[in-house]
Amino acid sequence: MKKRSQRVLLTLLVIGLVGAIAGFSTFSAFSSTTSNDGNSFSTGTVTLSDNDSNSAMYTVSNAKPGDSATSCITVSYGGSLAANVKLYTASTIGSLGSHLTLTITQGTGTVSFGSACTNFTPDGSGAQIYNGTLSNFAATYSNYASGLSLTNASASTTWSNGDSRVYKFQITLPSSDTTGSGLNTGSHSYTWEAQNA
Repeated sequence: MKKRSQRVLLTLLVIGLVGAIAGFSTFSAFSSTTSNDGNSFSTGTVTLSDNDSNSAMYTVSNAKPGDSATSCITVSYGGSLAANVKLYTASTIGSLGSHLTLTITQGTGTVSFGSACTNFTPDGSGAQIYNGTLSNFAATYSNYASGLSLTNASASTTWSNGDSRVYKFQITLPSSDTTGSGLNTGSHSYTWEAQNA
């Protein structure tokens, strides 16, 4: 009988302990939350393009004093960030570069790439942004930091999405030059680079 009483007492203790734990667990399940939704982070874009279809503006061979080449190219900005645009060449210019006169004129118009330059309208003032030798251009404007700063059609150095400019390049071997025979410039390129303002 004593053992039976002990068993009943032990069973009651276990039931009581389980009930207490269940009650404690129920109490500890109370909670509250708050949230901050919809967070995101994205970057803007800097996008520069031209209409050259990967063709050179000029390829002149067998030139004589007085010969020249002219070409127009349209450069357009399509980035979401405001940007500054500069023109330079990182090319090494051969010995003929010091004999050649390079003139760069900026303007507007719907102008196809190439030598025709039909519909090109030079700016009223400040249209000619460079006039000197090809060698001097390369020495002066050799990277973005030293590049020739360019303006949009509103004469601002800060370009926005939709801005475009037409550049007319003319390169000439002066008729008075009799010492440039047999020289060349080597292949060279012009780079327009945009960096966000």
